[in-house]
Amino acid sequence: MFEVGVIEQLFGQCGIPYRPAQLAKKLDKINNRDSLTPVEKLQNLIEDLDLKQISIQQAAVSQAGEQCFPGLIYLKQSWHFIQRTPEGYLLSSQSLGKKTVKTLDRLPTTVIVWLERPELSYAKSGEERITRVSGLIKRVALRHKRWVLDLTIATLMVNLFAIVTSLFAMQVYDRVVPSLALDTLFSLVIGVVIIYLIDFALKVTRARVLDTKSSRIDAVLSHEVFSHLMKTRLDALPSQLGTLTAQISGIESVRQFFTSSILFALVDLPFALLFLAIIYLIGGPIAYVYAAFFVASIIIGWIAQLRSQALNRQVTLRSHERQGVLVDAIKGAETVKSTGASAMFQNEWDAVNRSISSFSLKQKSISSFTTSLSTLLGSLAYASAIVIGVHLIAEGEITMGTMIACSILGGRVLGPVGQAVNYMIQFNNVKQSTELVNQFLELPEERQRSESLVFPVTRPQDISVKGVRFAYPGSQLAQVSIEEFSAKAGERIAILGSIGSGKSTLLKLLAGLYKPQTGLIKTGGADLWTLDPFYMTKNISYLPQTPDLFKGTLKSNLTLGRNVSDTKLLHTIELLNITSIMEQNDKGLDLPISEGGSGLSGGQRQLVGLARLFLNGPSIWILDEPTAALDQSRQATVRKALQAVLQPSDILIFATHNPALAVEMANRVLVMERGQIVKDVPASSVTWRHSNG
Repeated sequence: MFEVGVIEQLFGQCGIPYRPAQLAKKLDKINNRDSLTPVEKLQNLIEDLDLKQISIQQAAVSQAGEQCFPGLIYLKQSWHFIQRTPEGYLLSSQSLGKKTVKTLDRLPTTVIVWLERPELSYAKSGEERITRVSGLIKRVALRHKRWVLDLTIATLMVNLFAIVTSLFAMQVYDRVVPSLALDTLFSLVIGVVIIYLIDFALKVTRARVLDTKSSRIDAVLSHEVFSHLMKTRLDALPSQLGTLTAQISGIESVRQFFTSSILFALVDLPFALLFLAIIYLIGGPIAYVYAAFFVASIIIGWIAQLRSQALNRQVTLRSHERQGVLVDAIKGAETVKSTGASAMFQNEWDAVNRSISSFSLKQKSISSFTTSLSTLLGSLAYASAIVIGVHLIAEGEITMGTMIACSILGGRVLGPVGQAVNYMIQFNNVKQSTELVNQFLELPEERQRSESLVFPVTRPQDISVKGVRFAYPGSQLAQVSIEEFSAKAGERIAILGSIGSGKSTLLKLLAGLYKPQTGLIKTGGADLWTLDPFYMTKNISYLPQTPDLFKGTLKSNLTLGRNVSDTKLLHTIELLNITSIMEQNDKGLDLPISEGGSGLSGGQRQLVGLARLFLNGPSIWILDEPTAALDQSRQATVRKALQAVLQPSDILIFATHNPALAVEMANRVLVMERGQIVKDVPASSVTWRHSNG
């Protein structure tokens, strides 16, 4: 028989995702299948949970090796969780409780089963990484080839139907009006109305398809961009938040320009040239007027975009500065108000806005002048075409109907040319946004998509540093420079040192948040940066000095989207005495949390951060000042809770200025100065020196 807690322990230790409610339901069904052997029941459970990457292995207890742990052992008609510890082998289940045996030969003859998964990560992607926004849009568009074809055909039809209007006018003026052939007119009207109705339906359908597909492309592009943000190395992100948000938000304007301009370039502009050719065929010299207007407008648009190029760049730079001022003022609102810095921020804000307004005014002046000039040229082209047409009629070279038809077709030439001028003016804005998005997409990711990432079967039992040197971007001085350091299973290590000694930076490196410029950090013999990210987050947990809280509820901030059973959640809340937060109102775990966790004290945020680690259950715990914001009673609660949840084989590494925490939790102490480990001694010696100093 399988207990839910036993399977949860196994899945948790092996880093296998599951849904607690689904697991309990599947287990209830499988436990009732008496015709199956115990191993067959476990195999069926894996299949029912659709864990295709997982395989079950088994061995007699007398032949069990290192690869068998953690696993399940069958004793007394029931399965029990078993893992290796420094003291021997720990067996646990609800029926058995916890029991440690020094050697396996003390157990009766039975079987041990364990789970295996491929060494290569299922997350490995063979898809080439794209670092240009044009390539990203192209890839998304190619996934939806059909809609591009449909839009192109619809636009072709709409433009072809435009010719019908000119032909209708020509037939009416040349055939119907001279002879008043009303029957012919009636037939022509019926035909042209049918075409107009089809044209209307095509335009509505085209707009709907374009809006629908653009929305889907937006969703895909947003997913790709945000996914890249989540995978980008922390040391590669821009230091200014305003710059980063501008880079990401620029994708929207780029997408709109590309989708509309591509359709224009492929269909509308070529048809303008086709209409020009038709005008030449039926109206002769009238086409020269519209051709001259076409060329002149393109030249004017090109000159306008060259003149506004520098202005656009300045507007973009100033906009980033303004966004940075806004972010700083909002994030530091308490400091701004308490120190009387409002006037300073107001002056910065006004100065940046004045600069933006000045450049924008010049930019808008160029844009409006160009648009007005293009409109004027269009009007002059129309009037000139009428004048030339009258002379051609007088000479008998064309008819009245032909002149009217050329005028209508001329309007179809003027429209796309006007669009071309607008696109050329917009190009500079989009060019700036494209460069920003490209800069963002070029930022290096934590893992290369072509790499074969490792997902070990067992949880890490050690972590080591060798020849590591790390400096933050823009810094000439190394924050960490360590020749050698290692931690083994069961060790509890306190890191001491003055402010700026490199304690926090070392912890971030050990957690895999930053990659050292030189040297290696290994766990289980593998470089941290070759491990699957899911394996990392499951087995190595990091608590920053100030945990971040996000908009949502208390429960969502505790679980962070992970599948956590209510039993485990309530047990963690009880261990850390988080009930004091829940008691702030009658909503309990549904207590609303605003952006940044405003409304909660620093100590409460720290408890929420600790609870996240408790719920994750890693084998390597990395804590940065875990009790700095807590009072004496809460510090004692946290120390007691840590001692309760830490497994004998877990590794605990924490930085602290709290002697009580170091004395009670650590069996080894590191002392850091200027990014280097200057002492590595037993905790007892540090306790003695502190008590005498």
